[in-house]
Amino acid sequence: MEKIEFSTIDEIITDILLLLSPEYQEKIKEMSIDDFSDIVHFNFGQWIKNKYFYQNPVQEQLIKSLDGLEKNYMFLDGDKFSQIILEKVYEKITTEKK
Repeated sequence: MEKIEFSTIDEIITDILLLLSPEYQEKIKEMSIDDFSDIVHFNFGQWIKNKYFYQNPVQEQLIKSLDGLEKNYMFLDGDKFSQIILEKVYEKITTEKK
């Protein structure tokens, strides 16, 4: 059964990294954050906001776990949330040893 409750950013990032092939992660390492965001925003970003934000029964707990990341925005919606996640996924992939 697929997990539907994600109460922290780390849980979400771990779940996403399990979905991305090692080959695709290597491609991401060669992209800038802007290129990565432009490429994945409309498809992968949409999926992220639907699965981890809108359909998450523990959304309130998840928002509390953002630890100030949401303060960069006047209000937090699914698009901004998916951007935070995409940036964290990119950071995690590109800072791991090559």
